[in-house]
Amino acid sequence: MRLSKQLFQDRLTVPINWKELDTYKLLESCGFVEFPYSGFPLFLPIGKRVMESICNIIREEADANDFSEVYLPLVQRSSFLENTGRANIFGNEFMRLNGDLENYILTPTNEEVFLDLAHRGLSSYRQLPVRIYQIAEKFRNIKKAKGILRSKQFLMCDMVSMDETEQSLHESASLFERLVDSVFLRMKLSPLKVEKNDGKYVDYLIPCNEGETSISFDEEGNAHYVETDDKDITKASSVAMYFIFEQIGSQNPTYQSDRGTREEIYLGTYGFGIQRCFHAAVEAYKDNSGINFPDSIRPFDISIVVMDPEDNEQMTRGMDYYRALSRNGKKVMLDDRYGKTFREKTELADFFGIPMKLVIGKKEVRTGSVTIKQRGNKPGKLVNFDKQFVEGNYNG
Repeated sequence: MRLSKQLFQDRLTVPINWKELDTYKLLESCGFVEFPYSGFPLFLPIGKRVMESICNIIREEADANDFSEVYLPLVQRSSFLENTGRANIFGNEFMRLNGDLENYILTPTNEEVFLDLAHRGLSSYRQLPVRIYQIAEKFRNIKKAKGILRSKQFLMCDMVSMDETEQSLHESASLFERLVDSVFLRMKLSPLKVEKNDGKYVDYLIPCNEGETSISFDEEGNAHYVETDDKDITKASSVAMYFIFEQIGSQNPTYQSDRGTREEIYLGTYGFGIQRCFHAAVEAYKDNSGINFPDSIRPFDISIVVMDPEDNEQMTRGMDYYRALSRNGKKVMLDDRYGKTFREKTELADFFGIPMKLVIGKKEVRTGSVTIKQRGNKPGKLVNFDKQFVEGNYNG
């Protein structure tokens, strides 16, 4: 990604007071996300890269655990939630459509849509268990929106399992628990597992100063929900959850059993809050230089710093490296901005957690070399390996 060609150039800088900013404000200040309207995030290219990496991790682990991906409409009939008696849960949070679509709402949740899908597509016990998921936006007209942590439009991964027996349902839940472990291991996050309703509802929480869930810890270190706010309370944000519905009555899809009878499915619903995962990672990996993202969701692997983009030789060499490394599968940021100092460019790379900088200036052009500089204030090393870069053979 070439920084000189990006919008919001004023945000491609490290605020002097960045360590004092709340995480949700920091993400807006530093070019990850923009809010054209309150509660509706617009992810800029750098933020989109992080979001996409999180989605890909979830998608890869879901596919590996026998969940099949679908993509549902972003609207649904308002009667879906009314028929299951869950419309009251959302109160005035529905975003209703008008005109010919007055009986539709923007999707606030997808359990009923998955049920409708099963009503139309499930016929035999031989299809069970069915495990499906999607990654898409949801919409709720919430009050007091707060950055990407609490927005009116938000990206989630919704998952359901449809099982023949209660035992199979619990096997699906165990499968999701393993999936959660794998996802957060790759993101290097350690959520706390909190249960209620005899284990039928399970929440995965990351401690977060801006979180909306209050928890406390018992003597054994286990987390529990609490209703009051006192000095022993820890704030946390939910990043994943599952709920075991078991059999839910008249709206439950049925199938033909091996005995020829019509039987109801056992339903489990699961999910990841992708924006909340993003927020949690930023809060967890702040250090003295910026956000030291883990490799799996880092927006860039390498920053190419062109000292003077008005120098044709420097820019030509920078573009050669940029194209060669990109072709070789590296995530590359080319800092070819005008009017920025060397310090400003290297500080921005460090802030984004980029582990390596390749610096190109007059000295590097003159000597046919490049200076490699690691993240932080360590001195750089002048290395002559132009040919490797230009031919796209660099694997470091």
